Amino acid sequence: MPYPLYPKSKQFLVALVSIVGLWICSTLSSAQDQPAKGKPKLTCEEMEQFLRDAKIGRQRDIPKGVTLPKRATLTSDDGKIVHDASIQTIHESKTAFTSLRSSELNFKDWWEFNVAGYELAKMLDLNMVPPYVERKVGGKSASLSWWINDAMMEVDRIHKKLDSPDLDTWNKEMYTLRVFNQLIYNTDDNLTNVLISPDWHLWMIDFTRAFRAHKDIAQVKNLVQCDRRLLAKMKELNKEVLKEKIRRYVTGAEIDGLLARRDKIVKFFEDEVAKKGEAAVLFDIPRVGQSCGVGL
Repeated sequence: MPYPLYPKSKQFLVALVSIVGLWICSTLSSAQDQPAKGKPKLTCEEMEQFLRDAKIGRQRDIPKGVTLPKRATLTSDDGKIVHDASIQTIHESKTAFTSLRSSELNFKDWWEFNVAGYELAKMLDLNMVPPYVERKVGGKSASLSWWINDAMMEVDRIHKKLDSPDLDTWNKEMYTLRVFNQLIYNTDDNLTNVLISPDWHLWMIDFTRAFRAHKDIAQVKNLVQCDRRLLAKMKELNKEVLKEKIRRYVTGAEIDGLLARRDKIVKFFEDEVAKKGEAAVLFDIPRVGQSCGVGL
């Protein structure tokens, strides 16, 4: 007597459902490991190349900033990547300049310093400056920077009385930001030039009024603590490397000023360590030293 067909069919269906279930789980797991469609993960170099080569679409004014920056939408040739960029073409020099904050001789407001700031940040393994590149826009030389989506300016955070959920990391990043601004002698380190991404990571933008030739530190009071890795990387800087990486954007005198300030910053923190102990002065911060962390 033949066996009934139902039990065999049932066994077959159970096996089939199990196989399909395993396949679905495997597919979902694999999909979770991949970047979302249309939002690929890019390296710093890929972001830089996109900023240099992508088609520049609609441009509009950015309401903040006295240098009249523009926000533009860029699209890759294959249409797969669409992202915004900030464009600055400012290139002004004056023998004397007076603002609400200070007076300055041999004043410069140059887009070139944006690219120099980014290149210096890369040399220092400092993941707190979004990619900046040089590019012609409408026949004018300019800096283009990667737009940080959904970012909040530090001035708005203060007005809204918001605090980071991780105050320890926040404070360390703020100390790091201040060290960098003293290193490059940033005369325009205002609260609109500090951006906060949705994960509460700090980003520094707009260095058009930095890289002065002064050899003294502008505000020693802003040197409080320092990231251990950043201090080590600053010590590695030398004139030959700086000339290779940023001489196109800064003068020899400005490089000399940078190195003189570096020497004084390093000595300041070494003296502080001698007086207070390393634990009170130096720290390790995971986010500083990573590769480009700006997403699409």
